[in-house]
Amino acid sequence: MKPKLLITGGLGFIFSHVTEYFVQKGWDVVVVDNESAGSHLEIIDGSFKYYKMDVCDRSVIDLVLKEAPEYVIHAAAMSDVDYSIREPLKTLIENINANANMFEACRDLPSLKKFIYVSTDEVYGECDHPKKETEILFPKNPYACSKAAGSLMRLTYGSTYPSMIETTAETRFCNVFGPRQDTRKIMPLIKHSLHTGEPIPLHNEGLGYREYIYVKNIPPAIDLILEKGNRTYNLTLNDGLTVHQLIEHAEKVTDKKINTYPSNRPGMDLKYQMDATRIKTELGWKPLYTFDEGLKEYLEMI
Repeated sequence: MKPKLLITGGLGFIFSHVTEYFVQKGWDVVVVDNESAGSHLEIIDGSFKYYKMDVCDRSVIDLVLKEAPEYVIHAAAMSDVDYSIREPLKTLIENINANANMFEACRDLPSLKKFIYVSTDEVYGECDHPKKETEILFPKNPYACSKAAGSLMRLTYGSTYPSMIETTAETRFCNVFGPRQDTRKIMPLIKHSLHTGEPIPLHNEGLGYREYIYVKNIPPAIDLILEKGNRTYNLTLNDGLTVHQLIEHAEKVTDKKINTYPSNRPGMDLKYQMDATRIKTELGWKPLYTFDEGLKEYLEMI
């Protein structure tokens, strides 16, 4: 029988690629998505079962139990930092409720073999060194706080309910870029500017430092964790750049000029960086694309 996988947020930028990956692999895939901003309805083609539903609604628990998947990935979230700063209460309530619903559903799921909670590097807050999975969480914006709450839920459920000790894992990605990304993010803004000549905002003088990974590296990593991961895993290539350096890199790759204008982003951490030793040594993860290979492919797409 085909393995059955349920993905929340499976129409979003990153996990639409994961949805397609497992469909192509021959799995029975179920997607739950509320079709919010950034959802890609164009991938709905009958190759997977689809439910339009908000995961913060408790009815999702009954849906998960009814579908009885062996594998669950919870990726659905309000993920826009700027929005979370404008609407902190709504972000916290919806993301934390969604997390709680999915942990509750998986706690009572007899068929469960693996549950992945998708978190973010932002739970670490400002980084003065590459953060390991065991280090303290120090979220500094409402979105990061809501994701850190899910990280704590994973520890709580894994410690309290024996059935979830070996079945629950967590991912923390660095900045993912690639096809289908929200046009408000830095990589699509750079790409748009290269094609149109329009200037882009330079937040906090372009000093923000982030690590980047190409989206096509994500599905095989998720596959690997579903197969044999049961801990928290940082996912990064340690290709870190300030926004200034990123723009210069894109200009070098394309031999085009990118214009900018000054902008301020309140609540912005200046530096995120992680240590990905665990997923490399324990699970044997190797990326399909380097940063340069991914950037070149992405910027050359029209």
